[in-house]
Amino acid sequence: MGWRKLVGEDHSVVEVDGRLDQSVSQAFSEFLTDAADEAAAHDEALEVDLSGVEEISSHGLRALASAQDESRRIVLTCPEGRVREILTISRLDNVFRVQAPKIHLVRATSDPAPLSPADPAPAPTGGAPPSPE
Repeated sequence: MGWRKLVGEDHSVVEVDGRLDQSVSQAFSEFLTDAADEAAAHDEALEVDLSGVEEISSHGLRALASAQDESRRIVLTCPEGRVREILTISRLDNVFRVQAPKIHLVRATSDPAPLSPADPAPAPTGGAPPSPE
């Protein structure tokens, strides 16, 4: 289990991974409350990225709920799997704004694969028109 806070120019994100259960709930609750207070002091929402959470217990849910109050705005980012289901069953999806995880684009690190004979020829990109065969 682990978590860390990332600070950007206009928002902060707490990334959480592993199991959010009783064994870590107190420490996580304190960390999350401090992070939410800092975000509220800057009039910002705090994003809590739960996409790395494998399992969340009632203690983990309580840690999330205790960090939320009138002055703090917490947005949960989580997958559409078990964690999202538990948020729905516990009705915490009505307390927090819950959003799908952001897709991170990675720059290609290799040349594109060559076209196979079945693939259509690429469209011309400008320059001289293709010569007739």
